[in-house]
Amino acid sequence: MLGQGLLILQRYATLPPETSPWRNFRRIAPVVLATDKTYRVRGSIVASDILSDVSQLATRAQVVLNGGERRAFIQKDGTFAVDNVKLGDSLLEIASSDYAFPKIHVRISLKEAADGKEEDGGRASIAARYVQVGSEWSVNAPVLAYPLRISASDKYDFFTERQGFSIITMFSNPYMMMVGASLLAVFILPKLQANLDPEALKELQGKKE
Repeated sequence: MLGQGLLILQRYATLPPETSPWRNFRRIAPVVLATDKTYRVRGSIVASDILSDVSQLATRAQVVLNGGERRAFIQKDGTFAVDNVKLGDSLLEIASSDYAFPKIHVRISLKEAADGKEEDGGRASIAARYVQVGSEWSVNAPVLAYPLRISASDKYDFFTERQGFSIITMFSNPYMMMVGASLLAVFILPKLQANLDPEALKELQGKKE
């Protein structure tokens, strides 16, 4: 059996390339290897008026890809790298409890050769764009510079300053307005009735009866 197998391999090895049974494998193998390859998405958090010290994010924020499919830590200098990212579309977010960051649509695609075909070497291009929550990913949005440079868009404020005592605020309360109307009815209406003309007062009493 071993001798027969060696003879078959030797026979196929001597066949011309166009008739060899391995010709299809040589064509398919580079494409399969390229699609199975993963890539690294790099970027950095840059300082801004909202976030002046990016080093505080090293222990209080993470880079999240596709809702937790991939995660990466942020270094003290603000840089980060997400490994093992596959070809296609991904959503990159900065998970932070203190600051809000824009969401980014990342598209990784194979580079095309001069003849318009995808290169067999597996080299890819990365295009990143801002995306709004609930909206479709559009390729018409401006492409961001790569490696990514992300800055905080807002700061979360979970505490509100306690308001001091205010007369206007107290009397604008609906309950206080009801109390004030009741007091007017109790103390002021009797005085108004006392100042009425006796004949007018009798006329009013007659209408009530």
